[in-house]
Parts: sequence; structure tokens; C-alpha cells
Amino acid sequence: MNFQDNYAGMSDDELLMTAASRAHLVPEAAHLLDSEMARRGLSYQEAHAKKRDVARLEIQEARKHRSSRKGSKYFVAKANGWMLLLVAVGSPLLVIGLMGFHLVPEEWFFPILSVCIGALIAIAAVQPWLRKTSGFWISLVVSCAVQSIVGYWLSVHLAPQTRGEVKGVGVLTIVPGYLVGVLLFLLLQKLDMGKGPQPNP
Repeated sequence: MNFQDNYAGMSDDELLMTAASRAHLVPEAAHLLDSEMARRGLSYQEAHAKKRDVARLEIQEARKHRSSRKGSKYFVAKANGWMLLLVAVGSPLLVIGLMGFHLVPEEWFFPILSVCIGALIAIAAVQPWLRKTSGFWISLVVSCAVQSIVGYWLSVHLAPQTRGEVKGVGVLTIVPGYLVGVLLFLLLQKLDMGKGPQPNP
């Protein structure tokens, strides 16, 4: 390796950062670094000051990044407003459409409504990167299937009438689906990580 050409091609900032770690260089590289520093009129005091400045900036950026993060690894701190608006507006329209056009049997109104609300809440609550994974959508489909079955059973056997009963049954419909979906997603994540990089043939 030609240390002289390498140092000559560096900018002043790059050379100062290299000089700050002079103790880790081999003797030949250190000697040529001294020569290049002297040629440019740079000092090792400047090098150490430069290193401290860079380290301070990195710490500030790290703190800024941590403070700007919202929510946890998987969930956002604040759900997407458009998704919540879609739940608020779309749910009544869905009920009106199902009832007005008699598209499905009456006992399926409540399960379908619960599934739609549950799916939209799930999509709005997770981090954007999660929505780009196939595992999330597979888990969501399975979750919706579980919610449909549970919701249908509750609708037929409990037949909620009051607002309180409807809310309670709605929660009982959505929660089991979420539990199954989360467990399935974590399992898929674990299997995906377990594959690791495939060796070249």
C-alpha cells in the first residue's frame, strides 16, 4: 500500500481524522503521515480537536434520532389520522350498505363490521416498515378469519342489542384475532431470522 499517495489524496479533514489515530498506525505510515501533516501546516492538536468535534456531533445526532423516534419497534405512538377517519366514516357506511342492499345474512353484519374495524386499527397502529412485510399481511388475514368466526358465534349466541353489549362483543371479537395474529407474526419472524443467509452452491 502506498501510504504517501493515500495521504496526499485525502482532504484536510480526512487527514486530521487519520492523524487523531496515529498511535494505531504502523511506523512507516506514521512517518509519512507526519510528513504530510507538516507539508500542509496541520498540527496534531488540530487533529484531536477535530476528532472531539466529530464525536460530539455523532452523539448529538444519536440523541436527536432517539428523541424523534415515535412509538416502539412495531407500533407507532400516534395512529394515522386518515386511518382513524376511515374507521369513523367507513364503518357506518358499511353497515348501511350491508343492511340496505341485503348483501349478506343479518347475522354476518356484526362480524364483518368488527373485522373491518379491527383490520384498519391494526394497519394504522403498526410502524410503516411493518406494513411492507409479507408476515404482517399473512398474520392480518389469519387474524381477520379468527375475528370472523368469533364474531359470528357471538352474534348468533349473544345477539347484542344495547350499545354497551355491542362494544363488549366487539372487543371480544377483535382481541382473539389480534392475539392469534401477533403470535403468528412473531413465529414467522422467528422462522425468517432462523433461515439466515443461504450458502452459495
